[in-house]
Amino acid sequence: MRKGKKYKMNFFRLGRVNLAIISIIYSNYSYSDDYFDPYSVYINGKSPLQIDLSDFKSKGGQLPGRYQAALYLNGDFLDSRKINFVSVDGGLQPDLRKSDLIGWGVIDNATPDWMGYSNDKPITQISKLIPDAFINYDFDHQRIDISIPQKFIKKDVDGYVPMSKWDDGLDALILNYAYTGSNTWSDYYSGNKNNSFLNLRSGLNINGWRVRNYSTYTNNSQGQSGWNSINTYAQHDIRRLDSKFTVGDTTTPSEVFDSYSFRGLQLSSDDSMQPESLRGFAPVVRGIAQSNAQVTIEQSGNIIWQSYVPPGPFEIRDLYPTSASGDLVVTVKESNGTVRRFAQAFSSVPIMLREGRTKYSVSLGKYRSTGIATKRPNFMQGTLIYGMPWALTLYGGNILSQDYNSFALGIGKGLGDLGSVSLDGTVAKTNFDDDSKKGASFRFQYSKDVASTGTTFTLAGYRYSTSGYYDFSEANGFFGSALPIGYDSEDHNDKENKILKNQYWNWQSNHNKKNKAEINITQNITDFGSIYISSYQQEYWGVKGKETSISTGINTSISSINYTLSYSYSKTPFYGTSDRVYSLSVQIPLDKFLPSSWLNLSSSITNDNKTVSSVGLSGTALTDNNLSYNIQQGYGSNGVGTTGNASLDYKGRYGEYQSGYNYTNKTKQVTYGVMGGILAHKYGYTLSQPLGDTIALVKADNASDIRVMNNSGVYTDNQGYAVVPYVTPYRKNRLSLDTSKLPEDVDLLGDTETVIPTSGALVLADYPTLSGRKILIKLENKTIPFGAIARVNNGNRTSQGIVDNRGMVYLSGVPSTGVVSITWEGGKCMANYRATDNKKISFIAVTCD
Repeated sequence: MRKGKKYKMNFFRLGRVNLAIISIIYSNYSYSDDYFDPYSVYINGKSPLQIDLSDFKSKGGQLPGRYQAALYLNGDFLDSRKINFVSVDGGLQPDLRKSDLIGWGVIDNATPDWMGYSNDKPITQISKLIPDAFINYDFDHQRIDISIPQKFIKKDVDGYVPMSKWDDGLDALILNYAYTGSNTWSDYYSGNKNNSFLNLRSGLNINGWRVRNYSTYTNNSQGQSGWNSINTYAQHDIRRLDSKFTVGDTTTPSEVFDSYSFRGLQLSSDDSMQPESLRGFAPVVRGIAQSNAQVTIEQSGNIIWQSYVPPGPFEIRDLYPTSASGDLVVTVKESNGTVRRFAQAFSSVPIMLREGRTKYSVSLGKYRSTGIATKRPNFMQGTLIYGMPWALTLYGGNILSQDYNSFALGIGKGLGDLGSVSLDGTVAKTNFDDDSKKGASFRFQYSKDVASTGTTFTLAGYRYSTSGYYDFSEANGFFGSALPIGYDSEDHNDKENKILKNQYWNWQSNHNKKNKAEINITQNITDFGSIYISSYQQEYWGVKGKETSISTGINTSISSINYTLSYSYSKTPFYGTSDRVYSLSVQIPLDKFLPSSWLNLSSSITNDNKTVSSVGLSGTALTDNNLSYNIQQGYGSNGVGTTGNASLDYKGRYGEYQSGYNYTNKTKQVTYGVMGGILAHKYGYTLSQPLGDTIALVKADNASDIRVMNNSGVYTDNQGYAVVPYVTPYRKNRLSLDTSKLPEDVDLLGDTETVIPTSGALVLADYPTLSGRKILIKLENKTIPFGAIARVNNGNRTSQGIVDNRGMVYLSGVPSTGVVSITWEGGKCMANYRATDNKKISFIAVTCD
């Protein structure tokens, strides 16, 4: 009997389970969702009768309106802008149209439903138009994520930015200045000698035109004094051709022929407009100074850089070359008057283009040189480079002038993992006053980055020219700058130096170039450091010996201590003497004792056995690390004796400032410098740090002393303006502000802006702000429901808040006097208010009618 009862109980249990399963199968589909019942709000233990929280009753619910939002497509940032948001199913949804998504990269024929959808119709359910697509809005982070299957996205190159997004920027006057100087006292002469150098790059931006002038002023103890206008030109983009049009003083491209200066017209391709292109090239100039030395860099007879460096190896990375090729002449003038000069080769990498791409240039004008040149003829030059299949590139060009004609033809080949090479030949005919010369020149170039071994061949090249070959500059009597003239000193008078320089010019004019080889290699060694070598060698027809320059070094780090061993060598056949300098430097971090500081030890020796050894302290200070300092004490042999120097470099919001003092047993010298920029634009004028070619103006009205992130020492001024001195043309540049120290009466509506400038532009990064009072309003004499919306207009912006259960609302960024409007479902009212006190937050009671 017990057994039968057990079976009976199991039968009933099984029936209940089956009934539950049947109920689930045949029941209507149901679901649950988060829901906020407005009447669940209790005030003082009672549910309020007047309440309007209809916009917040569902998860994610917010007020409809216009909000600043960051747009992302498949995880890639698109833009930051104000978007109109509408309420859909209790939540906010961005009001986007089909035309918006096509502009951001979605193809217009993704699906039949997408093709048939109106361009101006709001998109409510994108998954019905494009399968697996969705649009998600994160209100907390003000971010819109658009997800579209990759097959429905345009196949653009990484980094591509449509030219419709390029911004020519504001019309503006631009001045970039750099001044360096020194006062020297020496036992070799009475009194003191002053030297100064001023570099000015000024310009005008108007309607997309870039008008520029590059001038320098020199005043030194050798009697050199006066202005030198290196170039003046006007330039404009030709977007449909990916080109630039230039009128005035400029230089010819350097891929096919050696670059030279001229005055005239030029239309040429601009690689920076292409997303896959290289951004240009400027060499790193390395050398070794034995004291606090003045370093001067010349190109094509023009001084393009001059400043002071402390003892030891130095690297100069901020050059502003005047052309894309043309050897650099580096002069190192020690504090005791000793002068060393050497040449550094400077030319571009092998010529390679992607298949189907074309580069061209057409130049018309008059040859121009600020150095010594006997002729300045009119000329025409054209070049063409075309990317072929099979990783081949063909290129050529022609120069035609009254007494000169040359033709070049070459080929570049990509070798895959082996790098790329180019080989070209140039034939030229030159008519002199009493003779005619014909000749040819052949050039080989190679470039490769070997990621697996950490090897970088920046450039390896060789050129051979026959005895009758002259390039266009040589044909017009220009033979480079004043190359090495051995060791010079203060006791040489100006007359002797001029005679020596003229002898050198005469020597070069009778010995044209025979062959030239150059190489730049950097090799990274795992767990050791790196090795670099830069070498240049040139021979001349009719003379023995070679012009040689070598700079090499080893960098390594052991237990956080950095070691650098350097060597430099230079020699010219004009003198037959050589100059060698060896250097060893050690850098020890002192973070445990003094943050961001290093102990520096160095020693150098020349080929005449002069040695200088020193010990010093260097580092950075202040919150933004915008103050750099360096103190050194040393001793030299062979009569050099005790040496010492101290220097400071401060990057402020209005410029960069330098000062220094150095001495030897017979000399004392004070150095100083100031660099910066001045901009005049439609909002007024703004001072800045030294400017690059393409810059951005930050505008955050009345938000003073706000730091621009990732830019040392860049802060907004009293009106809320700042200048970001370097931005990349034709690319997206995201600029962010540090909002942690906003003024009490200013609210920033967004802290990040994206700018896409054209080359040379002053582009505006506008950060909307609400400037005004912070007020707490008590609404009287009318029953206002909890959740009603209060709004106050402040110019073209609106501040809004939510009325609480006591009829109070907090508003910021409002004028001292104004009108507050209250709206809720089925009702509205308005009230005048006036904030007359000086409190951070003013309490005001008003009657809302």
